[in-house]
Amino acid sequence: MKRFALSLALSLLLAGLVPGIGSAKIVVGLSSVNVAFLPVYVTEAKGFFKDEGLDVLLVLFNAGATNLQALIGGDVQIMGSAFVETVGGHAAGIDVKNFWGICNLMPFQLYSQPDFKSMKQAKGKRFAISRFGSLTDFLTRATLRHFGVDEKEVTILQIGSTPARFAALSAKGVDASVVWFPVTEIAKSQGYNKLLDLKEIFPEWPYETLAARESYLAKEKDQVVKFLRAYQKGVKYTRDNKGEAVRIMQKYVKMDPVYAPAGYDEYRESFPVNGQIAEKAIPVVIDEEFRAGRIKKKVTMEDMIDRSFISMVGGK
Repeated sequence: MKRFALSLALSLLLAGLVPGIGSAKIVVGLSSVNVAFLPVYVTEAKGFFKDEGLDVLLVLFNAGATNLQALIGGDVQIMGSAFVETVGGHAAGIDVKNFWGICNLMPFQLYSQPDFKSMKQAKGKRFAISRFGSLTDFLTRATLRHFGVDEKEVTILQIGSTPARFAALSAKGVDASVVWFPVTEIAKSQGYNKLLDLKEIFPEWPYETLAARESYLAKEKDQVVKFLRAYQKGVKYTRDNKGEAVRIMQKYVKMDPVYAPAGYDEYRESFPVNGQIAEKAIPVVIDEEFRAGRIKKKVTMEDMIDRSFISMVGGK
């Protein structure tokens, strides 16, 4: 894992997206290249971490499960990832805590082949996810349950990132996949069928959060507070400066300029300045993971969230 994280960091360094590895003090793993992390990119690009005296290295992963493994292995100190991906870690005995909300939004839609027009046709179909244990895995299985489809009647395939899953859909290697903006717009324009907007199931959603091991949060409390002060500046800047935020988005996300302004508009209000995490759906997530056997014991909201940093920094 260390070799993987280091090689990935080196590739990002060569791309000019992160500071030198030798100077890194806080390694932040991001679970995807995603508009939801726009305030993180802005904070880095505008130098707000450096203003707080911090050296921060951003490392990009292709799935939350991989990011969590890097956190467990000590290669990452802070992870930006889907909340659901930390549930399994905590239930397995890992002292991971969510301590700040990045994005409170359900951005996923389920798209399918043009002739797959209803979940009544789901039996025997192939559904693409990034990895088992990931958010896309959870959402796919929650959708099947919502429509009364037995998981055993479909095939769930680990494909990778959203672009990779859409490529598999385009090549007819899968029948359906959950995807997010701008792939949702591309899929619609190319005639694929929207089976479901996941907002219908989860109107409130703690999409991406910052999480770390409890031991790190306790030991490096002052560093974490500095990190959040810088990040909060980044959130405010993101929300107040659309033009510059869109430019930074295109640098990090490599989004088609045609879609970038609309992507900003869709996500802007979901970036909480005060760090609040959308908690309403969390008991549902825990219950679903336990019911499906993906976690062996139930965890509580208090197990999963450290609100002390939101209290210290969020209102300032």
